[in-house]
Amino acid sequence: MDRAEPRRGPSVLVLASTFPTHAQDPVPAFVHDQVVALSEEYPELVIRVVAPHDRRSATQDRTRHAGFEEIRFHYFWPRSGEVLAGRGIMPALQRNPWLYVAVPFLFLGEFVTALREARRTRPVVVYAHWFTPQAIVASWVSRLTGIPFVFTTHASDVDVWHRLPVLGRLVVRSTLRRAAAASAVSSQTLARLRRFDEDDTCGVPIHIIPMGTNLPARVHDGTIRERARARIQAAPDEQVLLFVGRLVEKKGLPYLLDALAAVRDDLGTWRLVVVGDGPLLDELVALADALGLADRVTFAGYATGEDKEAWYRAADTLVVPSVVASNGDMEGLPVVLLEGLSYGLPCIATRQSGADDILQDGRTGLLVEQRDAAGLAAALVRLTAMPPEQREQLALRGLELSHEFSWERLAKRHYEALVAPFITRTDAGL
Repeated sequence: MDRAEPRRGPSVLVLASTFPTHAQDPVPAFVHDQVVALSEEYPELVIRVVAPHDRRSATQDRTRHAGFEEIRFHYFWPRSGEVLAGRGIMPALQRNPWLYVAVPFLFLGEFVTALREARRTRPVVVYAHWFTPQAIVASWVSRLTGIPFVFTTHASDVDVWHRLPVLGRLVVRSTLRRAAAASAVSSQTLARLRRFDEDDTCGVPIHIIPMGTNLPARVHDGTIRERARARIQAAPDEQVLLFVGRLVEKKGLPYLLDALAAVRDDLGTWRLVVVGDGPLLDELVALADALGLADRVTFAGYATGEDKEAWYRAADTLVVPSVVASNGDMEGLPVVLLEGLSYGLPCIATRQSGADDILQDGRTGLLVEQRDAAGLAAALVRLTAMPPEQREQLALRGLELSHEFSWERLAKRHYEALVAPFITRTDAGL
């Protein structure tokens, strides 16, 4: 067994099922970005992240990064079967039902590793991202070690327990009672958790704190947008509509394609750029072709870093058409929405994405209902027809709003709600 490192300060053990292992890893990065922000804002913290191995990401057992340590665990044999987590558990199960066989082993592998690390390092708190399986595992670790645990629920990670009405309610309520605190990324996400505790008898303090975004550098070079548009070969008068996200059902891209087909002649010269990859790529390419949009839709693939920034800077509008998927999977609050606002883009989003927590329709963005292609079409026409000064004001108000969701601010809120209450003067070295 490894020897514990000398304590530099209070230790936090983070549990996650989705965590990128390098900058080009096509895995949602919001937990990684939160950990980095916490380590930068509170350099005294010793942060260790426990996450499952993913053969597609070439994960290593232990990796030391600036500010935190990444610890991976195996949970299935053959190792080629370790594809349950990483890109999202629910989409993986929907795509490959045989992966249900790996679910109990994921619980077990995470529990054994988290328990070992908790006993070895004695963190002040175990912080679980997602209720299933992380919060449940953290509650078991807490029972055996006496270390308090907290969790963040992101969207439908609690809803899966509705499929087992009696057992599910028992599991959720018993885990809630054990938690020292919790957060939800949006009011809709909190409401889904509260459905298991309508009388609030569990009594755990729950905060609504979204995930954040790294604000782009403010630039004063007036040609940066022109250079970005030249990079993607956009015509001067071409309206670039942008979609960023995994190509899975809950992202709602088919409804955006239907909407564009309905108003293709009402938007002037335009192009939709789809930035992302996923299991529905071939199906979506075929749909765009069937709708006669093949020459108007660019599937750009996964992008990160400068490539992703170029798409944001070249775009005119960001569209977030998220829906509640047929299996109940849904968004909490898409980080891409916050990113779009931070680049000064007018944004159109569905209320079911969680956007109604932050956007005021017509003031800081446009809101529509999920699975409503006609509503999306009307919003696109409405935005296109806006006088330039009104559109600019909409974008500027959204840009100002995005500052509230910078990681610099939100890391402090997460720390104050989920970490600081468990740090004693002794832990802090006082």
